[in-house]
Amino acid sequence: MISKTPDISVLIVTYNSGGCIVRCIQAIREASQNADVEILLVDNGEDGTGELITFEFPDVAVMPSEGNVGFARANNRLAKHARGKRLLLLNPDAFLKPDAIGALLQATRNYPDAGAWGGVTLTPDGKPDFGNTIPLPSFTEFLTVAIGRPRSGRSIPAAITQDQEAEILSGGFLMIDRDVWSMIDGLDESFFLYGEDVDLSVRLKRAGYTLHRIAAARAIHQIAHGNFQSSQRRLYQAAGMMEFLRKHWSAPARVLAACLIWIGAFNRFAIGSIWGRNGSPLEATGKGYRLVALRPEMWLYGYHTERGLKAKLDRGEIAAKGS
Repeated sequence: MISKTPDISVLIVTYNSGGCIVRCIQAIREASQNADVEILLVDNGEDGTGELITFEFPDVAVMPSEGNVGFARANNRLAKHARGKRLLLLNPDAFLKPDAIGALLQATRNYPDAGAWGGVTLTPDGKPDFGNTIPLPSFTEFLTVAIGRPRSGRSIPAAITQDQEAEILSGGFLMIDRDVWSMIDGLDESFFLYGEDVDLSVRLKRAGYTLHRIAAARAIHQIAHGNFQSSQRRLYQAAGMMEFLRKHWSAPARVLAACLIWIGAFNRFAIGSIWGRNGSPLEATGKGYRLVALRPEMWLYGYHTERGLKAKLDRGEIAAKGS
C-alpha cells in the first residue's frame, strides 16, 4: 500500500515504448516490495503506450500526452505531480533487478550528502554498458573519439562490485532528492533529447554535491529499445552534446569540439561504408553515423530555437534534403 508520502516517485517518459514498458513496470513492482513507491508516466509517442499502461496498470498515474515535448520537459512535468521524497528517473527500456530500489534507499543513508544516486545499467548478457561511463565533455575526450580510441569505451569494467563516486550519472536510471531537484530547477528544457543528464550532473557538482553509482542497484538496459545504432539516435546525441557546449563552453571552444565530433563521426561512417559487410556490426555503425557525418548543419547548433536540430526536424528539412 502506498503511503501519503511515498519513499520514491518513479518518473517514466515513453516514446513508442509499447514493446518494453510492461516489463519495465512489472520490474519496478518486483523491486519495490519493501518500499512505498508511486509510478508516474507520460507518453511522448503515438503507439498507444499510455493507453496500454492505463489498461494494464490502473494504479500508474498516466499524465495526458502533450505530444513529443522531449525528455527534460516531460520529466519536469511529471516531477510537478510527484509526491515522493525522492524522484527516480527511469527509462522505459530499463528493467530493475529485484533489490534495486532497496539498494538506492540504503545509499541515501550511506551517502546522505550526495546530490544524486545512480544505478548500474547492464547489457542483456549482464555486463555493464556505456551508461556507466558517460564522460565529462573535454577536448581530450573528443580527440580520443575522433581518432577511434574513446576513453569511455575502453573504461567499461567487466563488473562493478563497489559503490563509486561518479562524474556523470545517466538520466535513464538516476535518483535525486526532491528538495535538491527543486533547488536546481530540475532538468534544463533547452535540451530535447540527450545531454540533459550531463548538464544536470555538472550543475549538481557545481552546487557542491557528490554523485554516487550504487553497485547493488542494477537494471538490464535494452538501449534505445534495442536500436542502439539508429541514425536518428546518433543525430540527437550530437545535438545534445552541442547544446551542452552552447551552454557551458566559449564559442571558439565549441567550434573546435564540433570539428572533432564531426571527424569521429565521419571516420566511423566511412569505415563502416567501405569495410562493413551485410548485417555486420561495422556496417551498422557506419549507417548509424551517416546523418551526423553528412549533415553536420543539422546538429551543429544543438537545440537552438531556430537553427537547432528539433527546429529543423519540425520543418521537415531532413525529409526535404534526404536522410
